[in-house]
Amino acid sequence: MTDIVSRMIDTQLLLFLYMLCGFIVSKLNIIREDNRGVLVRLLMDVAMPMMVLNAFNKPTTREEILSSLWVIAIALAGCVVTGLIGLLLWRKQPENKRKVLMYASMFSNAGNAGLPIISLVFGPTGVFYASMYLIPPRILQWTVGLGFFVKPEKGGWVKNVLLNPMVVMIYIGAILMITNWQIPGVFGTAIGNLGSMTGPLSMILIGATLAHMDWKMLFDRSVLLTSFFRLIAFPLLFAVLLGLLRFDAMATNICVILLAMPVASNTAAMAERYGGDHVFASACVSVSTLLSVITVPFITWLIQLIQ
Repeated sequence: MTDIVSRMIDTQLLLFLYMLCGFIVSKLNIIREDNRGVLVRLLMDVAMPMMVLNAFNKPTTREEILSSLWVIAIALAGCVVTGLIGLLLWRKQPENKRKVLMYASMFSNAGNAGLPIISLVFGPTGVFYASMYLIPPRILQWTVGLGFFVKPEKGGWVKNVLLNPMVVMIYIGAILMITNWQIPGVFGTAIGNLGSMTGPLSMILIGATLAHMDWKMLFDRSVLLTSFFRLIAFPLLFAVLLGLLRFDAMATNICVILLAMPVASNTAAMAERYGGDHVFASACVSVSTLLSVITVPFITWLIQLIQ
């Protein structure tokens, strides 16, 4: 227990330093609105897919495959349950805020923030489970999630889900897993090194977002409530349920930690493009991200006690 919590604290401190770097370079105008998009594409279309592929580039046991199927089921249940709770919690909110709050309830930043943490704490096996966890949220974000804001675009599901670079890497990874073949030599090394950019780059971008946060939003009641449910209430609920089910300890840790991630980073972009309150959405992302530096190690410590 102490070892996992200690690694989590060290990891959060490391990621906080990356975030601080992003905050500083944004204040120095090195990361700007006109070049930020390139870094986001580098992260989403290169670094993260390579990290996912690297997680599959190893021998996989039958037990790991069975556990990964449970992880997918838990991720799906997590989205459904938190979505239903969100319906009850936010039904009286104004429509433009309710769209944001529903999306924030269902979807955590399990990709940008979660994968680097899981990689540093649990290694390639952890990333393998985390990659499986991401499948249901990725599908639901571009179907149900998009439906919170607007009717989905024709063909958008195929482009944004089935052909998403991270999902394509899962296809390739599944072939590697079935054939029990690994990408050899320098090619495998290149994939691993490219994937290792994910942690620093994702946290630098999050830090750059915090640099432009309206700090008054730290005291906004709705933002704080959203952060509480996203960072503490939802993961603790699932930690108790999975503890009762006696699910695999490592997979349980990973599922709960990914549930405990801050509000999904694309919430603000969704709101801005499709008519939600994007200022409020940015505040939810920024505040929950800032608070997660403290809450994620705390949740990790608690779930060790429950198991």
